[in-house]
Formats: sequence, structure tokens, C-alpha cells
Amino acid sequence: MSIRLLLSVITFFAALNFSAPLFAHAGVDHGDNCKVNISGFELSLGGFQSADKIGGGKHYCHIFPATGTVIFTFDEAAESHLKKQKLDLQFSAASSYWDLLFDNDNAFNLPITNAENSLRIEHQFAQAGLYALDITLPTNALEPSINNHQRVLFLVGYPIIKLLIFTALGFLAMLIIILLQKLKEGKKL
Repeated sequence: MSIRLLLSVITFFAALNFSAPLFAHAGVDHGDNCKVNISGFELSLGGFQSADKIGGGKHYCHIFPATGTVIFTFDEAAESHLKKQKLDLQFSAASSYWDLLFDNDNAFNLPITNAENSLRIEHQFAQAGLYALDITLPTNALEPSINNHQRVLFLVGYPIIKLLIFTALGFLAMLIIILLQKLKEGKKL
């Protein structure tokens, strides 16, 4: 399990360098919301771990701390920007870590669930791992723009904040032990 965790975290941060621009933004009650640029529109995307948190609970963008329900939804402004158009949304998983590292564009080829003509997608993730949300604005144009599609990478089941807190507490405990040993030896600090 620890090898899988390490590989997931490494490939997540490596893949962020190759994915389309996606920016977290600050604002009122938008802790970890994302801004997604689709076809010239900047849309706010929020990730949630339960339906009752939508519209007022904790938002996520790239890192969901627990396995279970993951919901991505766009805010109300998205409907006005898109003028009654809806998006095609799809959750995908990677087939191998090799593809994640060396063939990122084709790595997420295992579809999990999709929602056509919607502004919301939901799935129950049983396993921790690296997943992708593909967002597409359908068009009838003969030559659709590449700006009509964006991929959002996210981790499910890794409580990164808790791990960082425990790591910081461990370093603090080491520092206190070292200081106490130095004081016990009578050395000046």
C-alpha cells in the first residue's frame, strides 16, 4: 500500500505539470474551488464529499481526503455563461503508472462513469488513487476548438493535511528531544 501511495502522489504532481491550466481561487467559502477555462469561459468547479455540503460546506479541487462519494459541480454562474448549454463530464482511471509517467495524454483510458448534458457528476470511489475528470463542451461546429475540453486530475483517499500535521508534530517532538538531551548534558545552546 505504501508503494501505491508514493507512486500515486509522485504521478499526481508530475501530471499536474502536463495538464491544462487549472487554478485554485480564493474567495468567500471557496476553500479549494477550481477555475476551469472551457471555450473562453472561466467556470468555478467545486468538489465535495457529500451532497449536503454543496453550497456551503468544505470544497475540494485536487485532493479528497477520504474514499467514498465524490461530487463535482459547477456554480450557478456557469449556467449563465454557457447560455443553456450543458457539459459532458466523465470520471476516468489510469490503466497503469507507466502510462501516467510516460504517456500522460493517453493514461486515463478506463472510464468509470459519465454524465452527459449536465453540470454535475457523482461517483462512489471504493479505492484510493489518482483519477481524472474530463470536461467537454459539446459543439456542432465542423472543426471544434481544442479549448472545448479540459482534464482535471485529483487524488481520492489521501488525507494529505493530516499527514503534514503528523509530520510537523514528529519534527517538533524530535526537536524537543534533542533540546532536552543538550540541556541534560549541560551544553549551551
